[in-house]
Amino acid sequence: MEYYNSDHLQILPASFRVIGVGTGIEEVINKINSLGLDGVSAEIAGPPYECIPNNEDKLAIIIFTDLEETANRIANTFHDAGVLTLGFSEDADPSCYDSIMLCESRNEYPEIIKALLQPIVTSCMISFDFNDLSTIFRDSDYFTVKSTSGNDIKEAAKKLGSAFNELDFSCVDYLSIHLYYNPNRSTPLAMSEMASIQQLISELPETVNVIWSVNSDENLNGDEIKLSAILAEKEVWRCQGIKDG
Repeated sequence: MEYYNSDHLQILPASFRVIGVGTGIEEVINKINSLGLDGVSAEIAGPPYECIPNNEDKLAIIIFTDLEETANRIANTFHDAGVLTLGFSEDADPSCYDSIMLCESRNEYPEIIKALLQPIVTSCMISFDFNDLSTIFRDSDYFTVKSTSGNDIKEAAKKLGSAFNELDFSCVDYLSIHLYYNPNRSTPLAMSEMASIQQLISELPETVNVIWSVNSDENLNGDEIKLSAILAEKEVWRCQGIKDG
């Protein structure tokens, strides 16, 4: 199936699938569908739990609260087919996924998934595409997402910097930062304002590879600026092995 971006009449990559397994996941799936992201489908897997990758599948996100063996088996099917596969559960088997979301509240899943996919499926000034997302996750073990907002880029960047201070970057390989602004804001966005983000990036360890994008979002209030960061990291033992080697 192909999806079109009405702003640019371009074909967007398809498909990005979110698959829920087990009980208590319906509300999350419904919320993801309500986001209306182009090229993104969300479904609940039911008996006999046979979810088969399609030729056009590029990304599969598996979320579950129980039935972990079933969920991991479904994930492994996509992973073995070369589909970028992400897991949302503390019971996700790392061997079945490219990367696993570090434990967060289930209520936060829709916003986290939106943070992953919104830069890919919406128009932007500085682009971030599926290949960038794949580069971040293909050789990682775990990932996390941090989001902040402010009245301007400087304020939002300062808040994101505070969030970064609470994280250990020693095992972080890739970081992507996504800026969102309302295109109808009273003051046009100026590239000179990006200095705050560049300053934030300059304070990170040189071993961290950074990708960033600038995106429009008409749902933001007035001059509000939102920043989302995706951090992909390796297991601590793998980092230690790299240092010793």
